[in-house]
Amino acid sequence: MPVHAARPSVCGTLPGATPAAVMALVLALLLAGPVLADPAVAQSVDHIEDETLAEELATVDELRKQGEFMDAFGRLNNLLGDYPDHVEVLWRLSATEVNLGEQRGSTSLYEQGLETANRALEADSTNGLAHFVRSMAEGRLALEAGTREQIERSRAVKYHADRAIELDESLDGALNARGQWNREVASLGLMSRTIVRTVYGGLPDASYEQAVEDFKAALEIEDRILHRYELARTYAVMGQPEKAREQIEILLDMPNVYYDDPDLKEEARALLNDL
Repeated sequence: MPVHAARPSVCGTLPGATPAAVMALVLALLLAGPVLADPAVAQSVDHIEDETLAEELATVDELRKQGEFMDAFGRLNNLLGDYPDHVEVLWRLSATEVNLGEQRGSTSLYEQGLETANRALEADSTNGLAHFVRSMAEGRLALEAGTREQIERSRAVKYHADRAIELDESLDGALNARGQWNREVASLGLMSRTIVRTVYGGLPDASYEQAVEDFKAALEIEDRILHRYELARTYAVMGQPEKAREQIEILLDMPNVYYDDPDLKEEARALLNDL
């Protein structure tokens, strides 16, 4: 799936859908979003005592912010020689591998990203971003898996996003990812939820209200086009077009800062036309 693939809208599922069909829809909706809520593009390096490493990682973060993932990947691999077990290098490398996998449609890069995320967690299991990149990698791999594995991985996506927020409340990307999770799970119809619970043990509880809370919390940390767009989508699903329109009008006037901002504005205009 390309990095800027349009996000599908949610209108529930069809009566009589099979468990596999339900989960294919659920996971296509749930797992596309969290990867796009990229945690690796606006992080401070002020806490890193090694000045050389801090300077290099600041450059990597700027490259990732602009979508220059291949250049970032090369720099991070060079850093591994001197910092093979440094969590700040490893979580950035994991996120970059997932992003490259998106660009190339490569499952092997998602697997590589998951392996690197696990190395980051081994280096420091209390690092919130290490948990968040684990959720990114799990999400992409779930889209390539069979139904039962998809559900296990989808639970991992939610668990590691939650853990990231518990460890670091300033992670707006993790809040955005959790907001998307809540919106899409809350959008499932009763039959779909029953099938998932009966056959596969269910998914975590979710609500539109929690989604709105998460997106608003993300906006308090950083007023970002991504967060306003996802909040607008949520209001649209909740049947509150005026609130959705308000968010879209604000974001369309915001300057482009991140590599995906122009694409998000395009999607926001399409949503505005549908309201």
